[in-house]
Amino acid sequence: MELSRKEKEGILLDLYHNKGYTYRQIAEELRMSFNQISDILKRHEEMNNAIANKKKEMSLSSKAYKLFSKGKTNVEVVIKLDVPQAQVTQFRMEYCKLQDLDNFESLYRMTNGNVDRLLALYRELVIKRKINFERIANLVDIALERLPNVETLFEQAKWAADRQQERLDYLENRIRSLEEEEKRRKGMITLHPSSYYYPNDRENRATNAFPYNFAPRQSASLPYWPDLSNEYGEEQ
Repeated sequence: MELSRKEKEGILLDLYHNKGYTYRQIAEELRMSFNQISDILKRHEEMNNAIANKKKEMSLSSKAYKLFSKGKTNVEVVIKLDVPQAQVTQFRMEYCKLQDLDNFESLYRMTNGNVDRLLALYRELVIKRKINFERIANLVDIALERLPNVETLFEQAKWAADRQQERLDYLENRIRSLEEEEKRRKGMITLHPSSYYYPNDRENRATNAFPYNFAPRQSASLPYWPDLSNEYGEEQ
């Protein structure tokens, strides 16, 4: 039964590392050339070295993170771990990113997910207005000291604003009521057009000088006395 390449490599590594076979013995056992055996062993050694370096680097990063958390500088970490400065700088950047994520998660939990306002304050104060964190902290401390007075002033201003709004509402309602009353009064007074007096119209002033018709009329309630002078003659 012919073995696959992967199976041959597994048997080769076992014979060389575990059983101590020489190149010649492995070549006779697996029917392989010395060059094939050397390439497989070299590739396997490089892979093992890469894994070991990765583990070592991960171990170093953990140690570096621990030193950073204790407030150690990059120089102190370089001396302590005996690693190149570039590698320690990379560890510092990774540590800062992890810290930012931790801080963000803490803020997220404390604010119940409402971190937008904090980001807005950061953009407004730090980025736009170029205010450093120390000054912002001082301003916050001053604001907290004056907060009770500010709350009292706010309540007083709110009370005054509410009273002013009540007065405005009362005046608006009063004005509306007067306007409606005026409309009702105008609707109750109706004049005939012929009763109007136009002072600029001369003909109307001559013929109708009074606003109303005052032609005399006989009252039906007065008695009627006939003229009897012709019947009885003049009085003797």
